[in-house]
Amino acid sequence: MNFFDYIKNDAFFKPLTLKYRRIYYDCIQILIEKTKELPVLYESDAKDSITVYLKNAAIDEKKKHASEETEIMEEIRANENGAELQTGEILSLFRECGWLLPHEMGRNGEYVVNISIDCRRFMDFLRKMTEKTGEGMMSNRIFSMYEIMKSAFEEDSVRRERPYANILVPLIDNETELKNELVDLKDSISNIMKAVVVFQDMNSFGQFIMKDAMLERFFSEYFFVKNNGLIPAQLSFIRGKLRILRQEELRKKMIKECSQKLQLNDTEAEERVERYLAELQYFLSTEYEANMELIDSRINTYYNLANTRIMLMVSNGVRMEAVINDFLYAVSKMSEEKENAVMEQAADCTRIISQKYIGYKSFEKKKRMKNEGGNIALEPVELSEEEIRLQTEKLFHSVPNRYSVDRVSAFFDAHLEGKNEMSLMDFGAGTKEEILMFAAAMLYTENEEFPYHIKLSEETVKTEIAEITNVTVSRK
Repeated sequence: MNFFDYIKNDAFFKPLTLKYRRIYYDCIQILIEKTKELPVLYESDAKDSITVYLKNAAIDEKKKHASEETEIMEEIRANENGAELQTGEILSLFRECGWLLPHEMGRNGEYVVNISIDCRRFMDFLRKMTEKTGEGMMSNRIFSMYEIMKSAFEEDSVRRERPYANILVPLIDNETELKNELVDLKDSISNIMKAVVVFQDMNSFGQFIMKDAMLERFFSEYFFVKNNGLIPAQLSFIRGKLRILRQEELRKKMIKECSQKLQLNDTEAEERVERYLAELQYFLSTEYEANMELIDSRINTYYNLANTRIMLMVSNGVRMEAVINDFLYAVSKMSEEKENAVMEQAADCTRIISQKYIGYKSFEKKKRMKNEGGNIALEPVELSEEEIRLQTEKLFHSVPNRYSVDRVSAFFDAHLEGKNEMSLMDFGAGTKEEILMFAAAMLYTENEEFPYHIKLSEETVKTEIAEITNVTVSRK
């Protein structure tokens, strides 16, 4: 639906386009805050609040913006007709543009000021946009999506009662905001790179690196999301549950709720739900990683650019690599006699000093252990079958790679016993080592040395050790 078809009021943005738009914006925000304090906002209270603001709008406690205060004072003193701004006129304008609902009589016979829900949502959006700090927003979005998906699959989950409104819509909202955060981060890196090119001296460049809050804020949040061990695990959990969500009966319940809530037919509701699920799956599986790689590339570009700028500033604009390259090229064109003379003169211009450090370890004498003179030969000892098995198992556990290609291949060779294939569900893995053997086989499926094909199914095998997708192993 087009926004103007929804709002049905062409004058909705009128106060924000007039001369006193700053005053009107502050006044509506004051009224919204006042409604949070009072159970019922009467017109007299609203007028008193606006009057106090109009009288004190130009007074700032710290007086940091003198030019803006002067402008506000000029706006307050007179309107376009030369008359003083009146609170009644402001409230009438708000009602005209649909920010306030029509007059309603209260219990005490006085008019009540009711702010429309569209105005509340619009002003709340503007307030969040202007007060946005960018600190921790990316990680918070991922955490929120994880909590939503985790609670949705808990036993007796309340979210499953209305899955479209309580699961799908919050997920798509967080996904949209996370996507916006990634775009903001990419744009911020571009602004940083543009600012670096402008600097012409080391002092200004050093001040930018040390004191720029934008640089520290955005980069710290990015590295937290990139390097924190919880984020990849949570994203993997969300993707896994999302696949299950698209196959469960819960999807049909979402379609039914969407059809009733948005007054759509079954086909339209199914298309909307499927589009949301596909968008979430694509973003979490592909687009998120692509954006993170692009940001990583841009950050590396920024560091390389900063390094180049530092080198140019230190060398007073002269690139030593280019100078040395020109020198060596010119020397290569000379005769052998002249070339030797030039290189000798170049050697006289260079002074190389060898720096070495001597510590206590440099002259410490190594003490040799004295032999007591006894027999140090190893005596042969016979081991029982149980001791051999325990020693072999201990050696197996101490091997660096217990799940190499050879070990995994030997494991399946032993259990297939002449068969061409077997599945995890039929095998019934009961130990951690057996589960990890199947997991390692998934990793080696593209390895040419691994003699087995791996086929994943939609079924899930639950054991006492783990819950894992059913796997069918067949010989190549």
